[in-house]
Amino acid sequence: MSSTFDQVIVAGDVEALEESELSLLETLDHVLNRGLVIAGEITISVADVDLIFVGLNVLVSSVETANEVLRSREARALSSTASGDSSKISSEE
Repeated sequence: MSSTFDQVIVAGDVEALEESELSLLETLDHVLNRGLVIAGEITISVADVDLIFVGLNVLVSSVETANEVLRSREARALSSTASGDSSKISSEE
């Protein structure tokens, strides 16, 4: 079941985006279900001397989505480690 957000944003139809009435709730629901990462850097300098550096990393997601991503990454890491260990054992024999 696709939402209005998916139909407009994922399809990439600019005209449909301008004509659609996406609610804030639909947009927030989509962001929490899929997650959103914002990363940026700002450096303030005078006469080529860096005075202030600000780094920004923001993750917006639901706790459930974040836990699913972490569990899948851990499972992939464990499976790649296990397959790497078995290849070492077979190559030593």
